[in-house]
Amino acid sequence: MRRILLAVFVLSVYRRWDGCAYPTSAESATDGECRVAVQQFRSVGLYDTPTSRIDQGDNLKVCQSKKSCCNAATEARLIDMVDSEYKRHLAVQAGYVYDLLNSTAHHLQEHMTHMIRKSKSKTVRVLADVYASIEGPAVGPLDAFYGRLSRYVHEDPETTPASSLEDAASRLFTDLFPIVYRTVAVAADRPDGGASEFDEDYVQCLAGKALDVKPFGDVPYTLAKDISRTFSATNVLVHALRYGGQLVDEEHSRSWLGYGNREQCSAALTKMRQCSWCDGKDAKPCHGLCVNVIRGCLARETAHLDAPWTGYYEAVDRLVSAINNGQSSVCLEDLLRSLHSRISEAIMYAMNHASDIQNNVKYFCGPAKWNPRAPATVSSVKTPESQEVWNVEEEDLSTALLTSKLTKFSDPETSVRVRGLFSDMAQSMCTNYTTTDCWNGRTVGEYTDNVVGPLLSAQMYNPEFDWTSSINTQDNKVAEVIDKLRHIRQTVLNQLSTSPQSDSFMADEAEGSGEGSGAGRGGNPGWDDDDDNVDYSSGEGSGDNPITTQVPGVDDPQYKSTNKSVPNSGSDETINSNNPSGAAPSTRLHAPLLITVCLMVIPVLQQLQTRINF
Repeated sequence: MRRILLAVFVLSVYRRWDGCAYPTSAESATDGECRVAVQQFRSVGLYDTPTSRIDQGDNLKVCQSKKSCCNAATEARLIDMVDSEYKRHLAVQAGYVYDLLNSTAHHLQEHMTHMIRKSKSKTVRVLADVYASIEGPAVGPLDAFYGRLSRYVHEDPETTPASSLEDAASRLFTDLFPIVYRTVAVAADRPDGGASEFDEDYVQCLAGKALDVKPFGDVPYTLAKDISRTFSATNVLVHALRYGGQLVDEEHSRSWLGYGNREQCSAALTKMRQCSWCDGKDAKPCHGLCVNVIRGCLARETAHLDAPWTGYYEAVDRLVSAINNGQSSVCLEDLLRSLHSRISEAIMYAMNHASDIQNNVKYFCGPAKWNPRAPATVSSVKTPESQEVWNVEEEDLSTALLTSKLTKFSDPETSVRVRGLFSDMAQSMCTNYTTTDCWNGRTVGEYTDNVVGPLLSAQMYNPEFDWTSSINTQDNKVAEVIDKLRHIRQTVLNQLSTSPQSDSFMADEAEGSGEGSGAGRGGNPGWDDDDDNVDYSSGEGSGDNPITTQVPGVDDPQYKSTNKSVPNSGSDETINSNNPSGAAPSTRLHAPLLITVCLMVIPVLQQLQTRINF
């Protein structure tokens, strides 16, 4: 009997101890409803969560339901987590633009450095082959000149004016003049067996009077202007690309991109992404719900940033195309390819005009003064770079890589993706979501609410947000981004001011933002759970900006184009082909305006004549 009682007692204790592992059928059904939620919570590091549905009532702020697999603490942690996840996905969507801008800037900068190095090598070799007597002494001025070009490639054009390159080019020929003239003087009036080096004071006089003597003709002036213009254009492009990349960089964009209304956006994102877990389901959001939520969150950025961003990209794209197509005013590669021949041309000019130069020098500085302590002959010193072979295949490869990158930047598919960065963000993030058997914010089914467009005005009808006037105001950080984009755009356009189309381009931003600038889609992961998929695309595009109250180009000085004339072959004037006299076009009435004035005046004159006759 005791054995029977002992067995019953042991079995009872065992059942109580193991009751959680082997629940009754009713308990099992309850736990099963939150099993999916528990798995999802643990996958994101949440372990202290309910294991069965609990009566929450109004305790939950977003995922409200009578019975929920979430408590208030769980929901609060979900809201915090969705913010970081949302920012990360925004950065992923901007990743294509970031890579495009930075890689283009990198290839352009590397190619500039490569071509400068090759140009220097070619110049030294030409001097060695044609002007052996001046090659060695000329190495110092050439080092200083090309070193200045190399440094400028990495300098900020906002703080380093391109005029510094003009100074460097002028200094090159100023320093070359005593070296070249010494060859002329040695052949003409050096005492037999005497020194072959000028006295230091005489060298200083030659350098100081180089501008008056003009021993190299117009080459120093025209070359300085060409160097300043082309290097400036390329450097402006590099830094414009760098800034665009920095703007959409993940770390930097976190400070300004993502919210028109943070509190409402966080709640809407949680409702879209995690409330299904609180309901015990693991379902992806419906496409329409996702689009409405992301467009509501990004409404302010889309409204305020879409037009300045599009203007920035289009201006940069025009400069990219000009450089890629070899437009003479901005094509740095053509300049560097010809630099050695233009320097040689200047030296040859001096050799051919030796007699005139001698007369001018004697007038300003007197007869040549020699340094008797200098060696009788000057040896030709070859630097390691002067021995470098001009590798045509290497140069062609560098050019081909850059051309490919610049062409990619301007192709139509890239244009759609970049222009629609903000206005198409919602479509891009939500591409992989379906319209059926999905989480609609309340249950698994279909999303039946209207899907609004990206315009700011459309957000008044966004079912996932309560409209607030604060969404109309610009955040200070967003305002800073807009100002910088417009400034860069204007700077880029100034480099293209010789183009007759630059003026008409200045009013483009008046079109605003919305659903009109982009068209087309490509492969896109959307806001999916698989972050290994890194293809990108853009959606519908942008159109009119409902908050634009000022027409760019009328009162805003940021939009006024500067149409500078670039000197051609040393001339300070640009002659209008339709106005040989060179008079400014603004002194003539525009034909349509003249016709309009006439049509307005004629009726007045007719009425006046009728009154006089009466």
